[in-house]
Amino acid sequence: MSAWDIQGPTVGTCKSWREVYPELGRQVERISAPRGRGIAWEGSEIWVYRERAANIAELLAANVARYPDREAYVFHPGGQRLTWGQVGKQVQRVAARLRRDFGFEKGDRLCLLTLGCPEYVISYLAIVSLGGIAVPVNLGLTAEGLAAQINKVGAKGIVVSPDLWQDKLASVRSQLPSVRHVFITEGPAPTHTLGFAELNREGAEAPAHAAIDEWDLCAISFTSGTTGVPKGTMAMHINALGCAQNIMHAAKGLSVDDINICMPPLYHNTAVYTDFMPALMTGGKCVIMRAFAPLDAIRLIETERATWTVAAPIMLWMMMNHPEFAQHDCSSLKKILFGGHAASETYINQLHRCFSPVAMVNGGSVSESTALGFALPTEDAIRKITSCGLATPNTDIAIFDDQGNELTEPNQIGEVAYRGQQTNAGYWDEPGKTAEVFRRDGFVLSGDWARIDEEGYLWLLDRKKDMVVRGGQNVYCIEVENKLYLHPAVLRAAVVGVPDHLFSERLKAVLVLKPGQSVSAHEIRAHCAAHLAPYEVPEYVVFAQALPTNAAGKTLKPPLIDQWGEADADVASRLRAFCASMPDALLDKPQFKLDGRALTPREALAAVEASNDLGRRIIDRVGEGGVVALTKPDESRFR
Repeated sequence: MSAWDIQGPTVGTCKSWREVYPELGRQVERISAPRGRGIAWEGSEIWVYRERAANIAELLAANVARYPDREAYVFHPGGQRLTWGQVGKQVQRVAARLRRDFGFEKGDRLCLLTLGCPEYVISYLAIVSLGGIAVPVNLGLTAEGLAAQINKVGAKGIVVSPDLWQDKLASVRSQLPSVRHVFITEGPAPTHTLGFAELNREGAEAPAHAAIDEWDLCAISFTSGTTGVPKGTMAMHINALGCAQNIMHAAKGLSVDDINICMPPLYHNTAVYTDFMPALMTGGKCVIMRAFAPLDAIRLIETERATWTVAAPIMLWMMMNHPEFAQHDCSSLKKILFGGHAASETYINQLHRCFSPVAMVNGGSVSESTALGFALPTEDAIRKITSCGLATPNTDIAIFDDQGNELTEPNQIGEVAYRGQQTNAGYWDEPGKTAEVFRRDGFVLSGDWARIDEEGYLWLLDRKKDMVVRGGQNVYCIEVENKLYLHPAVLRAAVVGVPDHLFSERLKAVLVLKPGQSVSAHEIRAHCAAHLAPYEVPEYVVFAQALPTNAAGKTLKPPLIDQWGEADADVASRLRAFCASMPDALLDKPQFKLDGRALTPREALAAVEASNDLGRRIIDRVGEGGVVALTKPDESRFR
């Protein structure tokens, strides 16, 4: 059904930080979203912070005026260091030249296609100071994927690194009809492009003024989910500022003396809204990594005396488990926020041992609600270990059934939705998809199964599309993963469903072990059996060197479903790995079907190794569709 169909009033049963911490309750108020501004949920009432800047440009101007000689940004590995005074001058002249020389006006889009560098920061702040819209683009996309996103937003210009231009974009330049100007971040500018240095050259420039209010768009962020085609979600200034204030409170206070280390890539929401933007709000220093590497991060924390960060859990895992971690002093890092999936007790305890943090918060949201709609208070890190916590002070959280009715009884499972200061305006140029996700009462549907317990705490269970249905039983992969993390040998875990003729799906765990650790698949299943229901115990257990992730550090699960052994292994090797992943009792069960004939894994492997007619047909089928081509039932959802 359309998200526009509202079934009565909504309470929002998740408890909020504003209720638990009275001082935060006094800092928020209810306001109505204006009408006629292109906001999908216009007229709805939301919680917002009482004291808030009018726009991002106002924050920058305040920092330039108050702290002109304080360091604002440090870039690694380039080593560039900029004070707020220098940032202010560069943003002013780049914004002025964008308007005067290149015709950029309020509402125009500028795509940013570079890793963390001075040109990215200056470009972002310059375009939003004009009232324009910054569009960070995922650099990992193919040339065609980059072109699709640039064209989707109708960008007037792009800021691009020379390597990305040469390797990808130059070949599709003719396919970018809206792009009038290409700015190369460094080095000689190729034909029909302009060096960014020309935009940022010395010289007196008249300030570029634009009337901007908090309901104007500041950025378009493409959704970072692990499945589906990305959509451009439209963030307003009020969204970015609301998220930044949430981070400051979750971290138990941030000031101008706090130093951020920004480890995620700047083209992702986590970096922009939970590292870059809060640092801008405080006026403190932000240390920006061009690309994450655990030892580089460790060294930067030590040398820059970084005090806080928001990062993907895997980044912190990799740092803490790096063989050189103990050789460096990371004691300054006392405020640590992370998100992307529920934490494990092993992970939380290791954070305690390695950093002794004063704030240790697991939080998150969806791209459509900027970045931080829920957060687990530090005090509850162990007591509510796998909970996602409470709604942030400027957020309401509710659970809905498939008909749009709110579920108000504790522990009812439905789709979680968020409403508040961080809710974006909608999807760029996609009214139909906007209507499916953004409800007219201000709630944005997440696509996540969740429940709210008796105390009002939120528990995310799984993506609606990723939940495994085994023999009619719903299995929430996050709950299984949390139990896997309790095993002392497990560093990373991902649980997926493998198509199956008998059960529709069987559970598969893909594990990365800690350095120097070893454990058998049988031991893993025994560990799970001690903590989970029988139908929740993974039947397939596979060990890997790493898990595939997107830019946000979220595990990409679809590739794991048919991962058996090395990616380039022959069919016999893949079948051996498949057989090795399961209990011996399953080897003689008819799990495979080929042209109507039922086969056991042992029979199939023997036929392939004998290279007989049946074996050759199996090799052809697996070559075309993978091992799961033999396990997949004839159901529409698997076609």
